[in-house]
Amino acid sequence: MPGTCTAIRPPQSAATQPTPPESAPPESAAVPRPARPAWRRWLIDVERGLMHGVRGDSVFFVYFFLTSATIAASLVLGISLLQWTIVILALTVVLSAEMFNQSVRSLFAALGRPPDESTRTALRIGSAAVFVAIAGSVLTIGLILGKAGLEMFRGG
Repeated sequence: MPGTCTAIRPPQSAATQPTPPESAPPESAAVPRPARPAWRRWLIDVERGLMHGVRGDSVFFVYFFLTSATIAASLVLGISLLQWTIVILALTVVLSAEMFNQSVRSLFAALGRPPDESTRTALRIGSAAVFVAIAGSVLTIGLILGKAGLEMFRGG
């Protein structure tokens, strides 16, 4: 295992081998571990949900690339703290909408039956919600970065 150190010991003869410890009663071997606190279980669920969500759809790689480009442009243009807050909120809304849409698709896929018209309608509504979030975020971030770019090139 990387990062661990193991000691190499010479083989022991039968005379120098340690005696095995007495076996413990079977009840002590079956002692259950204490349950994790609810907040820790929630954090584990969050981490696993993010992992499944990001790995489950390649569209997240596009989102992360565009998020990186947005952050780089914001750094270059030197936007204010309030503008940073709005940009981060807009990016988070898009990622949240896409994760919610993925969860809806996963729920319908778990039903195991062919999609009927109501299922397709629900999936279309989810896709429309993602589109609305993307459109609003692009407009918001575009206005912020556009204004900052104009101020930078005008010298104001």
